[in-house]
Amino acid sequence: MGSIHRYPPRQAIAGKCEVVDVKAELDEWRADIPAHAFYEPGTAFTRYEPSLMFAYDSYLQYHQVPLDGLLHTLERRYEERFDHFARLDWHHMENLLRQVWQRMGAPLGDDGQAPAPDARPPAPLRQPYT
Repeated sequence: MGSIHRYPPRQAIAGKCEVVDVKAELDEWRADIPAHAFYEPGTAFTRYEPSLMFAYDSYLQYHQVPLDGLLHTLERRYEERFDHFARLDWHHMENLLRQVWQRMGAPLGDDGQAPAPDARPPAPLRQPYT
């Protein structure tokens, strides 16, 4: 990826991303966003960019906390920060958060472990309203 930078090895914790080049991350998302489950065909990348920024901001703030324990807090903050028309449905945003956490090697579950590199993210906790 090239967007993850670490402090000198003596200061870094193995497997933890400490600095993220968000611009490089957004460039990669822009290139392959249609391949992700939350993508709605024909939707411009600019529709997803604020939610991606929220996900990376959240990651940088909470990267040492398993995502599963943060979802309620992040959902509330997401709803407070964006009006209804500017945000993704929560089940899509949750999938996006899981992908960011997994991309960065941060823990997803209560076991405190990052997923295996080839592991698929777990299904969202909620399904979309139909």
